[in-house]
Amino acid sequence: MPAVLIEDIETGQVFDCEKLGYLSRKFLPQSLQQRQARQEAVGSSNGHIYLPQASSYAGRMIDWDLIIKGESYMHYLLKRTEFLALICGKKEFYASTKNEPNKLWKVTAPNGFQIPHIAHYAGEAQIQLESSSPYAYSRGTLDDRFDFSGLWQFGMNIPAIPDEIKYKHQTRRFVIWNLGHAEINPKRINEELKIIYQGASNNLGIRNTTTGTFWQYQGSTSTRDIVVIEDVFSYKNSQPIFPQTNKGIITLAPGPNEIILTGTSGAFEIGFDFPFLFI
Repeated sequence: MPAVLIEDIETGQVFDCEKLGYLSRKFLPQSLQQRQARQEAVGSSNGHIYLPQASSYAGRMIDWDLIIKGESYMHYLLKRTEFLALICGKKEFYASTKNEPNKLWKVTAPNGFQIPHIAHYAGEAQIQLESSSPYAYSRGTLDDRFDFSGLWQFGMNIPAIPDEIKYKHQTRRFVIWNLGHAEINPKRINEELKIIYQGASNNLGIRNTTTGTFWQYQGSTSTRDIVVIEDVFSYKNSQPIFPQTNKGIITLAPGPNEIILTGTSGAFEIGFDFPFLFI
């Protein structure tokens, strides 16, 4: 049986459902659900034309079956109330399993469900959790070493030589690895990307030759200035500079992404920060 972990996103507090007496029988994410864009045939033509570039994915449903068990009937009633308070709030929470503790599903329990008795001191529930993203998020951050010491796990595309993967650079040409299964596109919700540049520049440009995306700031920076691209917004020393940019974005394909900087002057550092997205 899968051992499910519930985590408060704001506080980081983790609740081990097995230790709390919530024994999971099943915790199964459903497959990706496409929202297909299509053009229907007209006249005597058959079928339709599928438009993959205009299609998207809905959120992810997770089927969770469990037994709530107490030591007595009154204790069971307390455990049942405790469980409802844990998962039925309005705020999203992380759900994961002990088998894959570093793949976090950001979920809510939006649908009503019953907890019928199966014994004097136990009840069972069949719940559908709903993830606002079709993907699970990586627990580890890009500042964490890529190894199997606790924050990463098998199935997360960890490289054989992890020290070769870096997310802070001081050169104009470098590679940014997206180890997830999905493209990172900051125009879409639930796909975060933050780029931080510190140093002098004139008409700073960032180009991902792998995805063909390009961002440029039509201004200058000094040695101590900090430029931040956060999703689709841009800032210089915390002040918005979006109107002074080409209003472009940087996307990251799965795997290696070739990045080229232009307009830099002297020493600088650029860093990338984003979660990996896993199926």
